[in-house]
Amino acid sequence: MIIHLEANWDDAILERFALIIAQHSLHFALQLNWILLGAIEDYQPEMPNGDVNESFNPLYYTRCIKLLGNIERCVVYGTPRKHELQRLYEKGQITKAEYDTMEQADRRFNAEQLTNNQKQLLEAGMFGGNLLYKRLVRTSRCSRKMWKTRYFTVSERMLYCYNIPLSAGGRLIRAMPLEGAVIMKTPASDAKYHFMFEVHNLNYFFRMRAANVEEMTQWIQALEGERDSHTLYPYQIGAPNRSNDDEKKEDSEAAAKSGSQSQLIKDLTPAQKARYDFFKNEREFNRNLTNIAETLRFQERDVRKVLAPKMVAEMTIPSCVYIPLCNSSHIWRRAYAAIASNTRVFNTNERCPVVMYFLTRRGERMQYARGGMKDVNLDVAEYLHLQYEVPDAAMTPILEEDSDNLSLGCFEVVDEDGLERVIESSSSLDDHPMKHTSHHSSVALWDEGEEEKKGEDALDRDGDGQLKESPSFERGTKANPQLRNFMKENFVRIPSKIKARLPMRPKSKKMMTQMPIQNVPILENHIEDDEESKSVLSDGLHGSIMLSDGEVLRQMENDGIDEESLSRATAFICGGEDWAKRSERLLREGSEAKVIDNEASTEVSALMVKSNDDLRQEVFVMQMIHYYKSVFAKASLPIWLKTYRILSLSKDTGLIEYLIDSTSIDSLKKSDNFPKEGGLRAYFEMIYGAPDTKSFKAAQRNFMLSLVGYSLVMYLLGLKDRHNGNIMIDVRGRLIFIDFGFAMGMAPGHEFSFERAPFKLTQDYIDVMGGKGSDCFKEFKRLFAAGFEAARANSQIAVGLVEIMMYKSNYPCFSGPRYGGDKALINFQNRLMLRTPDKDIRKRALGLIEDSIESYGTWVYDRFQLFSNGYFM
Repeated sequence: MIIHLEANWDDAILERFALIIAQHSLHFALQLNWILLGAIEDYQPEMPNGDVNESFNPLYYTRCIKLLGNIERCVVYGTPRKHELQRLYEKGQITKAEYDTMEQADRRFNAEQLTNNQKQLLEAGMFGGNLLYKRLVRTSRCSRKMWKTRYFTVSERMLYCYNIPLSAGGRLIRAMPLEGAVIMKTPASDAKYHFMFEVHNLNYFFRMRAANVEEMTQWIQALEGERDSHTLYPYQIGAPNRSNDDEKKEDSEAAAKSGSQSQLIKDLTPAQKARYDFFKNEREFNRNLTNIAETLRFQERDVRKVLAPKMVAEMTIPSCVYIPLCNSSHIWRRAYAAIASNTRVFNTNERCPVVMYFLTRRGERMQYARGGMKDVNLDVAEYLHLQYEVPDAAMTPILEEDSDNLSLGCFEVVDEDGLERVIESSSSLDDHPMKHTSHHSSVALWDEGEEEKKGEDALDRDGDGQLKESPSFERGTKANPQLRNFMKENFVRIPSKIKARLPMRPKSKKMMTQMPIQNVPILENHIEDDEESKSVLSDGLHGSIMLSDGEVLRQMENDGIDEESLSRATAFICGGEDWAKRSERLLREGSEAKVIDNEASTEVSALMVKSNDDLRQEVFVMQMIHYYKSVFAKASLPIWLKTYRILSLSKDTGLIEYLIDSTSIDSLKKSDNFPKEGGLRAYFEMIYGAPDTKSFKAAQRNFMLSLVGYSLVMYLLGLKDRHNGNIMIDVRGRLIFIDFGFAMGMAPGHEFSFERAPFKLTQDYIDVMGGKGSDCFKEFKRLFAAGFEAARANSQIAVGLVEIMMYKSNYPCFSGPRYGGDKALINFQNRLMLRTPDKDIRKRALGLIEDSIESYGTWVYDRFQLFSNGYFM
């Protein structure tokens, strides 16, 4: 929505909103950074293989690049007044309302300055000129292509290629991101002509020819400067092919600017430099992970297994990075060492997913905050705040005696009646610290003419001119006050200019009356711990943790399945070593090898790294599954769903949480000791005991509860391609669905798909539950109907989420003539049965079960997968 907001609107509300939050949360800034990288690839002019990108959009493309740079500016500079305001509040010099309001105004000012000042920065000029060039793509080589003359420009860490100069109306042909690119003079063995140089990354390879050695040197310097530039200031250098006098003048200016470029980084205060380094290192760390998977997929399958551990071992891990498969409320765990020997690769035709293991630490001493505090339960938001949002001694503080002299700036706002009025705010912009990078920097970040910026913060004052506590700052009010006030002031009423441009879609009044909106508290993925282990075994830990004294603790579930049954299941599913034992072994091996220094608690984290795979649709589906999990929990239904973390780092790279103690049903049935007859029912009896034992009943119930959950989401979200390679089972008998490449009704074969049943309910599943007449199957039917009623009762939020995500979306389930437009949304609403009377819902839900039992289409699709891909039925 930020990207698609029309550029000619007066207020880019969502863009400024994103920048405000980026100042507040480093974790959010990283997540938004990766979203924008994917969007840049969506809208770039050319695909990596050299084909023209049909989705190319110059407006969205340039907007993403600018916003990406603004995000880093927000991260580095943060809110300069925050710490001074905090100190004044703690001293009692200002009230809570004054503190909240001035901090909010500070963030708003920074965000508005970024969006307004970007145009002035770009108008300063871009480095560019004509060059002869060839490009290399995966299917050809440079030598097979003709040399072409194209106009190149360098800006915002991007290399742009135009057919003719911009001044003559040039059209953008292709572009290459320069971050992490290799820029070098062409080796003599490949240089058939003079003055050749090349620029390349994993996806692009440009080989270029300059007119003379001076021009080649200047281009290499400009490209390297832009690649290594501090994004707070775009790199600028004189253009080639000028007169000697102009060239000498611009060369001296370029040298000065190049020197000032490195000086800008030196002029950052220690706190700003720390934030800059962390933000840069975290992105590079995750890019290096995906580069390993991308490199391996071009190797032979036998070579992959040998190369993968070596590449992981050679990877450099920065001093402070974390695996971002988490929420900001999850426990902070710093990744500090890779366990290369346990690296595992999966061989497929088009990609090479890699499972990597890392030693992570929690409870380390803080470098900058609280005098070296140690706390094993600090979450990501708290840690990053304490580590990187510390007061900087180099910054000029606001003295207590000056607190009464905080000048009042004038703000102009529009009240509900549409009348402009001028009010006072206690946050002056005249001497804003953000105008300079540090106390000794001579480079202004903001334009001097922008000091009198208009704001939007209104403060209620009493008769003495003092600030009053407003209802929005009442004690006990939940949510971030800055977010709450921003939403209240900007999103209660849609501005008329925006409202006039929004496409209106007619909706059925009858349907709207059947879409009640209810508040659904979203569940966190935490495990409830007992009091003895709560201090160290929290935040969803499955496995082992080594404490600072060397003791290893393990956490196990207690659901009625005995140890012997779990051991038998582990032999089938995990090769005899479950995650708790494996992580304990790896921790002890690390301790013996002195990789673990026992200064903090240590854990093992595992993740799957993927390339050449767009995970963004899977992220959306998992968000919907998480929402329905929360809906069922709110309705007090014991329905089980596994929600795991998926993170898209770009259009075709990403990370996935490793599913422990589980395997696909296909792999399970291919096991040597799997029963030859009887299917899953025989497996359950062999592993968990006779049907009347406690362990069997517990595993049977686990299976039934998970089957209810995934049957509901499979039907509601239109999940397809449900062969046994995409359905996992864990050691406790629970099903887990993976791989959501076909969702919202999108299916292999499209209208010719065999998967016509509402969801997958085979005879194999029914046998595990004891048959159609069993109490377990009756409970399955009861919970399915109750879960469907709960999902329908909370349909408005679900419909809203789908409608937001499909807006100008490139997701396959929302694109093309079959699924584009409103088709996916209308089908989703139809599956919710919003027009059906409430009294008929239970009967219709039970009818879905009858339509799914032993569906012929399900059987045919499983047979097709067996013969085409070898997936067992």
